[in-house]
Amino acid sequence: MSRGPGARWVLAGLFVLSLPLVNPYLRGDGNGYYAYVRSAVIDGDLDFENEFRRADPLFRGIYFDERGDLRPSMRAATGRAINQWAVGPAILWLPFFLAAHVVVALANLLSAGIPADGFSAPYRWLCAIGTACYGWLAIMLGHAIAARVTGARAAILGALAMWWASSLPVYMYFLPFHVHGLSAFAVALFVWYWLRTRPFGLATRAWAVWGLMAGLMIDVYYLNGLFMLLAAVELVGGRRHTDPARAPATIAAAAAFAAGALVAIAPHVFVKWIVHGSPLATGYRDQFFWTTPRLWQVGFSSEHGLFVWTPVVLLAVIGLIVLARRDARAAGPLLAAFALFYYAVASYQNWHGQSSFGNRFFVSFTPAFVLGAAIAVEAAERALARANVLRPLVPAALALLVAWNVGFAFQWGANLVPNRGPVSFAAVARNQVTVVPRRLASFAWRYLVDRRGLTSETEEQDRLEHKGYELKR
Repeated sequence: MSRGPGARWVLAGLFVLSLPLVNPYLRGDGNGYYAYVRSAVIDGDLDFENEFRRADPLFRGIYFDERGDLRPSMRAATGRAINQWAVGPAILWLPFFLAAHVVVALANLLSAGIPADGFSAPYRWLCAIGTACYGWLAIMLGHAIAARVTGARAAILGALAMWWASSLPVYMYFLPFHVHGLSAFAVALFVWYWLRTRPFGLATRAWAVWGLMAGLMIDVYYLNGLFMLLAAVELVGGRRHTDPARAPATIAAAAAFAAGALVAIAPHVFVKWIVHGSPLATGYRDQFFWTTPRLWQVGFSSEHGLFVWTPVVLLAVIGLIVLARRDARAAGPLLAAFALFYYAVASYQNWHGQSSFGNRFFVSFTPAFVLGAAIAVEAAERALARANVLRPLVPAALALLVAWNVGFAFQWGANLVPNRGPVSFAAVARNQVTVVPRRLASFAWRYLVDRRGLTSETEEQDRLEHKGYELKR
């Protein structure tokens, strides 16, 4: 099948045009992720109390009491402020942060007077653009995966659908300091290398490289460790691996993978050791209820249900099921990883993600979803061709999904629907045809010319909503 080199230029051009959407806004969990790189480079330590004092009001309220003192419950045994979030995002942002540091230093030689404090605009802008770049690379890698098994048309339609009709754009552009756009890239790298290199055989070098990618994937987002299932299937799935005569080589391959993963995970473990006093302590206190998972709600609840908020994901999962009939060795492990991931999210106390556009946890699956969407597109177009129905119906349907998603994301970001808790889809649909067309253009203009003011207003509205929100599992 053609890999469509022209399609890559289309995706690159669209990405450049989309960069004005980037919003360098530190909010919520993003404060925890960003604190690592800012504290290490600017302060030369891993004490996050001063970073957290610069956070948005809701985040500060979690860590500090009414007098401004760090709450005892948020202090680790080491005396430092707890930071439960993963270290990997800071590693990915580091080149952009250091570039900003150089830019600020050079600008200040010309008397620009820009604070070299890690919070001024150049730092936030370059790191936010970095997240957008990583999100785009996730789409590009997903497109490369899809183009190996589908035609060029299906691959680019699948990539565009997952880029603009899923939760990815919210966390790639509007909330870039959350982890999800970065997680999509780390998983995409891992899955792309797997599908590109299959069959792995027992070459230890390939296994070591793949292990490094696995470690990075976990560094960025702990739940990504479930993708290690792919490595287990690859290791035990081939005849050469299970041949008793090749047992030493199989063990060497597994050891190389584990060594690569441990090397990549080492910075995370070292940092957690310093902050919390134990290399095994993450700082997380959230619970998992493994015997009472919210399986239906994760997919279909009006409170950020994966398939009803972002129906393109259902299309992608169907595509992976279709692919499983053709290539069970590729689609089978991806579907199994999805099932495990789905069960883990359903067991999590905050399965809905609280303030989340769609079910944000599944943004990690972007590359697999691109593949599934491309397969579904190709299958649908073949079915339409057999029925003598025009092929443009498929891209038209995808365009409708994109339009719905953009309008829905606008409603969510502008607080036209609740950020937290269930929404009324009747109200969402009504807003799509009445409120969104009337307000989207003016909102977009203000987003471009007065982003700080608009963000402050949105933050205040969100704070008021949070006051009346009751967290429920």
